[in-house]
Amino acid sequence: MKKVVIISGHPDLKNSCANKTILDEIAKLCPEVEIRKLDELYPDYNFDVKAEQAAFERADIIVFQYPMHWSNMPGILKLYIDKVMEHGWAYGSKGTALKDKIFIASTTMGVVDTAYAAGGMMKHTVEEYNTNLEGFVLTCRLDYKKLFSMGGAMYIPGVTSDEQKNKLVEKCKKQAADIVECLKAL
Repeated sequence: MKKVVIISGHPDLKNSCANKTILDEIAKLCPEVEIRKLDELYPDYNFDVKAEQAAFERADIIVFQYPMHWSNMPGILKLYIDKVMEHGWAYGSKGTALKDKIFIASTTMGVVDTAYAAGGMMKHTVEEYNTNLEGFVLTCRLDYKKLFSMGGAMYIPGVTSDEQKNKLVEKCKKQAADIVECLKAL
């Protein structure tokens, strides 16, 4: 399999059910994958730009795993892109470090999947809400293969029942398996 780096853009992964389960399951199914957990590596949001760029340079496939926060990527992931994707390295006439690398995104949403439809509660699709991500991919000349998305990923301790949590965990394991299947096919 090609070299894969996954960037976890969850701002508090230790208190996540969905994103944590997805990442743990990917690590179990595909232990050779490098998973970089931004909240653990950089709790102060002070990114080691050169170390992060080196991780991207080692990779053939880049995956972003993150929850949707207010219909967008979390602030830690947006700031990460702002800081790490430097002009002359990631984009611009001389910025070719990411050119033609494969890119996959995987996101979770608290609301149900049907909320993200033209007639749904959010009035737009998940893809439409992620056009900023597509702009990043196009600017850096990445090869955008797929957006995995999963609604109904809300878990609130003391509110979510054990049955609901178990169903969520199984759904997350399925998304992880789908991602690994995609990675192995590339």
